[in-house]
Amino acid sequence: MVDVEAPEHPTDDAEVVGPKGATPGRILALIAVIAMIMLWVAIFAGYFNKDNPDKLQDEAYVAQLEDQCQALRDDLDTLPNAADIDSAGERADVLDDANVMVASFIDELAATAPTSGDAKVSVEGWIADWRIYLENREDFADRLRTDPDAQLLLDRSELGDSVDKTIQIFSQVNEIPACETPGDVG
Repeated sequence: MVDVEAPEHPTDDAEVVGPKGATPGRILALIAVIAMIMLWVAIFAGYFNKDNPDKLQDEAYVAQLEDQCQALRDDLDTLPNAADIDSAGERADVLDDANVMVASFIDELAATAPTSGDAKVSVEGWIADWRIYLENREDFADRLRTDPDAQLLLDRSELGDSVDKTIQIFSQVNEIPACETPGDVG
């Protein structure tokens, strides 16, 4: 066995190994970890949650919309069901009657719509989608008179979805399911 002695003091050529201090890289890494933790705490605490821009703040107006929409549905329920009508011409006639009700509903919405602020912009867009939806229904009734196999064709809104989808989204955001497009067309 060979006896090896370690020097008691490092020489100039020896490398000193020991704990390293706070280097710029370590400080940046620590800051990054702390920032990520703070970000996730803020996310889970709901700091970044914002209402949908179409969310109406006036609860009384939302309740009024719900009543108006339910009244339309109740009126439409008085008409014969499209599935029970055999003749395309008769279906078109019933659809014409329903379209008169939808047009009246849209006019009522426009008459009671907010006149200022974000609510005005949101509701105006929603009413515009309803007007396009009505035009699509009227076109369907016209085509149904000459083509018994005609189908309801829906235009796209400015946002790229079909108008019934944007109407549905607005209704869901404001928690008024009665204000989705009625299923009376068949």
